[in-house]
Amino acid sequence: MRNIILTILTVLATIFTFQNMHPVELIFITWSVQTVSALAIIISLILGILIGALLVLPTVLRSKRATKQSKKYASDLENTMKQQPTHIEKSTTDFPKL
Repeated sequence: MRNIILTILTVLATIFTFQNMHPVELIFITWSVQTVSALAIIISLILGILIGALLVLPTVLRSKRATKQSKKYASDLENTMKQQPTHIEKSTTDFPKL
């Protein structure tokens, strides 16, 4: 299934590239470059993905650290419970029957 989706995406990207081959000039402050519009769009998409991933990375790392600490805490509690005596004393009083 994954190979089929990748093939479809590759075909769509190829069609997109061939349909957007007209040149454009990109200007940013004093920097200027002439390129094909499809390349400009793809580079913008890749830069957006990278910037988004870098912005999310600290949150992901913090969540992983918190999960690891929680698992360690749960493991420590389980070990503590295993070390506790499991002896339960029987009550000497009888409960009335209803």
